[in-house]
Amino acid sequence: MKGDEEDDENEKERSTPMGFYHYAQSYREAANLLTNTDKTLRKATHPEAPIRFLYYHAIELYLKAFLRRHDYTPRELATRKFGHDTLRLSNKVAKLGIHFDDEDVQAFKMMRKTDAVIRSRYIQTGSYNWPTLEALDRVCESLRRLIGEELRKGGVMVRI
Repeated sequence: MKGDEEDDENEKERSTPMGFYHYAQSYREAANLLTNTDKTLRKATHPEAPIRFLYYHAIELYLKAFLRRHDYTPRELATRKFGHDTLRLSNKVAKLGIHFDDEDVQAFKMMRKTDAVIRSRYIQTGSYNWPTLEALDRVCESLRRLIGEELRKGGVMVRI
């Protein structure tokens, strides 16, 4: 058991709120770069799928950054209790004091209650309603600002 405790402590040190936040920002910026690439230069048949996945992952990481600041361990964040479930993550973040706007909440619900995230990763045929890339970027911007400000208040030096 001592080995597990040491592993948890090492993981806590290596997976900081700052790290989660800056990784979230990196995924968002990568999505923005792909979004703003000249569409005539894109050779992919489904260029928006990886962009959507980058935004979805950024949203998840922003939420986890806030929870890491509130002493949730990386192991806890990876379990079925939270995992990739943005609705559960956002509900816990809200209970800890972050107030999301309606567009943010809609995105969290859509990510949980539909197969939008899976469709961004795997081929599935048929028609589907997606959030726009602009809407996903607005959610990321909202989280960047809200969570970044809270992390700074708590002494975590992040670039906002």
